Amino acid sequence: MQTDMTSRKLERTLNLLAELLNAESPKSAAELKTRVGMYPEDKAAFRRTFDRDKNALRDMGVPLEIVPVPGTNPPVDGYIINKSDYYLADLNLSPAELRALNLASSSVEVLDGLSETEAIRKLGGYEENTASNVIQFPNSDDEKLSKLFDSITHRRTVDFVYGDKNRTLEPWRLEFTTGRWYLTGNNAPEMKVKTFRVDKISDLIPNDNAGEYDIPDNPPSVNLKPWSYGEGEGIETTIRIDKNLLAWARTSLDTEIEIDENGSGLAKVDVNNKEVFFARMALLLDHAEIIDPLEMRNEYLKHMSRFTEVPDGST
Repeated sequence: MQTDMTSRKLERTLNLLAELLNAESPKSAAELKTRVGMYPEDKAAFRRTFDRDKNALRDMGVPLEIVPVPGTNPPVDGYIINKSDYYLADLNLSPAELRALNLASSSVEVLDGLSETEAIRKLGGYEENTASNVIQFPNSDDEKLSKLFDSITHRRTVDFVYGDKNRTLEPWRLEFTTGRWYLTGNNAPEMKVKTFRVDKISDLIPNDNAGEYDIPDNPPSVNLKPWSYGEGEGIETTIRIDKNLLAWARTSLDTEIEIDENGSGLAKVDVNNKEVFFARMALLLDHAEIIDPLEMRNEYLKHMSRFTEVPDGST
């Protein structure tokens, strides 16, 4: 297997790993396809891609097992990760032994593809202040991810700080996309589904009690539409986009686009936060326009008028 992955393959493989670690029982290939949401629709293409991802996980040392899905007749292959094999058992090392391991690892640049930080964390004794003779890179989110995976598995609520606010969340799903990990769950006080960037979470504390809530059968994927966050009902807004920017608009707006008879695109977007949506629309300049509802169009034109040219030539 090639050691380097495309960003999409890496994202898909990590999401597959996340789903398998979250699972309490074997999941069929069809269910994993739905949950991961990044596989081709064609059955043969999906099978080839899925097989490559399974091999990639095994090449990384993930103990992926194939067992029948409970209750299926005839039996259907199910996939599950034995967590006791995946996570290294506690070696009960003394503080002096852990310090010795940290000192030894700090002088080793590569451990068979595993960083010294990851290796020592698996042993349960990583020390941030250990002197090192190699270049140090910023820590990843592995400690938070470990706590969050465990909380999802055992249905524990978590408390944390996000955007200077204290949050209590029923975590449902971890997902890797656009180069970052995202956490989706039920924001307990408001009883709303929300998404949080893991790297922006601080002071993460899982609660002790297990089985505090239930996770939906198909929890929603990460919401990367910032204009959909806000109070009240969303406003369905129709926009027209020039044909030469359709590919960019599909990615930027993350929505389906219909093609009209002139080759332009028509997209419908639910808007809760107008300021954020107007900022995204402004990136399209005069290559896009709001056509419905009229109130939204007028508000956008008023918003853009702040940046139009004035008689002295300034903007």
